Amino acid sequence: MAVLIWSDRDGTLGNSIRSGRRVALSAEEYRPEAEALDQRLDALLDMAWHALSIITKRENGKARFNSFEQVWVLGRAVHVSEVMRHEAMQGEVRTLLWQALAPKAWYGIRHDAIRDPRWHELIPARKNQWRTRTSDKRLDRAYDFLEVGFWLREQQLQDAGEVFSWEFSNARKLYVRPTLRSKELREALLYWLRRQSPEVREFAKITGTVEGFIIFVKALSKRFPAKGPGSALLPQHYPEDELRTIVCQVLDAARDAHFSFEAEENA
Repeated sequence: MAVLIWSDRDGTLGNSIRSGRRVALSAEEYRPEAEALDQRLDALLDMAWHALSIITKRENGKARFNSFEQVWVLGRAVHVSEVMRHEAMQGEVRTLLWQALAPKAWYGIRHDAIRDPRWHELIPARKNQWRTRTSDKRLDRAYDFLEVGFWLREQQLQDAGEVFSWEFSNARKLYVRPTLRSKELREALLYWLRRQSPEVREFAKITGTVEGFIIFVKALSKRFPAKGPGSALLPQHYPEDELRTIVCQVLDAARDAHFSFEAEENA
């Protein structure tokens, strides 16, 4: 159906109705459903904020927000709240929900226009492309932090955090490769990581584009390509033990190739 999009222009609140469907005259015809969903989002954001307040580390009484934790609690809250089943979301894509959720949290606006500044803490400071997007072509990238968070909710926070070293950018590197998105692959990757030396695990924390976690992602992408030879079977098609064996072999080879090359360079 449709969602309600809040706006804040120099302190003046406003909202509009947006729908992914074709409408006869205006999406305003769906306002009752959109306002009912907006009220449900209050509870969702309260749930997410309370979860974040519990897990966030503090130094000298000041919270140190981690973007990975922020997106995970949002994704888990969306899942637990079951808002995707709400009448207003029937026939709509998740991106439409993200368009409503992001400004509502950022500006801290409850359904009755009362402010709740706590919600602002849920949005990672550097994930503000949704505020400056210029075209629908960039829509998915603008809200990718919410999409990745919803994907991450499949695992418990501790497990998901270990897989990606608590780095959102590492999670996104895997997410943008559809053949590697399955929970089964992440579980196998976690199994491998937990059996590595401190040196290797420290290396996996690196968020760069040419070394660190990306090396292991590229190795897995070659083993599970999106098309061509080897693309018929995805990670989730294998029994757990067989998938673990495959992943360990692939990642052992990537690890050994990197560290042997590094040794040669330093010789």
